[in-house]
Amino acid sequence: MAKAGSNLRINLSAIAYQEDGVWIAHCLELDIVAEGDDLDDAVRSLVSLCDLQIKTALKEGDLRSIFRPAPPEVWQMFSSGKALVEKKKAHGQRCFEAPVDRFEARELVFA
Repeated sequence: MAKAGSNLRINLSAIAYQEDGVWIAHCLELDIVAEGDDLDDAVRSLVSLCDLQIKTALKEGDLRSIFRPAPPEVWQMFSSGKALVEKKKAHGQRCFEAPVDRFEARELVFA
C-alpha cells in the first residue's frame, strides 16, 4: 500500500520584499512567512519552513493542512514582482526532501 501523499507533487511560489529594513519572504500556496537579514536569508528560511510544514503534514497524514493560500493582496504582489529564483526538480533530484517539483521566488521592489 502506498504511503498517503506519496504521489503528491507541489509547485510553490513566493514573493520577497523589504519592510522596515527586514527582508520578508511569503509563500503564496502555504501562507507561510519568513524573515531574514538579506534577501537570500529570507528565501532560505522560507524554503526551510515550507519543507518542514509539508513533511510534518505528510508524516501525520494531514494533507489538508498543507494548502492555506495567502491573502489576495500577496498574490497581487507576486504578479508584480520580478523573477528572482526558480528551482526545479532536475535529473531525479528535488530542491526539497518533500514533494516540491518547483519553487519560484520573485522580488517586489517598491518605488
